[in-house]
Amino acid sequence: MEQIIEKLKQTARDSWKGETGEERAKHLESFLRTKLKNYSEKTGLSELEILKGWEEQRTYSAINFYQESNQPEIKADKVIIAESSEDFFKKFPSRKWICPNCKGISKDPFLCDSGIKLKLINGSNKKEICNWSAGGLFGTFGEGVHVFLKDKMKLVGIFKPIELIRKINERGTGK
Repeated sequence: MEQIIEKLKQTARDSWKGETGEERAKHLESFLRTKLKNYSEKTGLSELEILKGWEEQRTYSAINFYQESNQPEIKADKVIIAESSEDFFKKFPSRKWICPNCKGISKDPFLCDSGIKLKLINGSNKKEICNWSAGGLFGTFGEGVHVFLKDKMKLVGIFKPIELIRKINERGTGK
C-alpha cells in the first residue's frame, strides 16, 4: 500500500513544480489515509483492497480523482453496505424507489421513470414527465440513501427504497 501511496504522491508533485506540488502531495496523502481508514472501518475491507479498487476505477489524474465528491465519508447510519448489486437487491426486492422530486415510485434507483407530469425547472411553463437523476446537481435532496458496493468499491447515491419507507411507517414515525 505504501508503494501505491508514494507513487500517487509523486504524480501530485509532478503535476505542479516546487512548493505547490509538495503541498498537493501532502494533501493527497492525508486525504487517502483518512478515507482509507474510514472506508476500512465501515466496510470491513482492508485499506489495501480499497485503494486497489479505487485505482482500478481511476481513469484520470489522482489529484482530481481523490476528492470528497468521489470518496465521501461513510457514515454508518446513512449508508447501506452490500457485498454486490445482487446482495443489495435481495435487501430491497420490490425494486421500487421514491423519487425525491415528484414523490412518485420509480423502477430505477438513479433516474425517475414514474411517469408523473409536473412543472420542471427548465424555463417552460408546460408540464413534463419527471426525469430526476440521483446523480444530478441536487442529487436526492438528502432524501435518498447511499450504498457502498464492496465488489465495485463504490459509494453511490440512489433514491430511497420503498421498503425503508414502509419500515418507518410501521414504527409510526413516517408520513
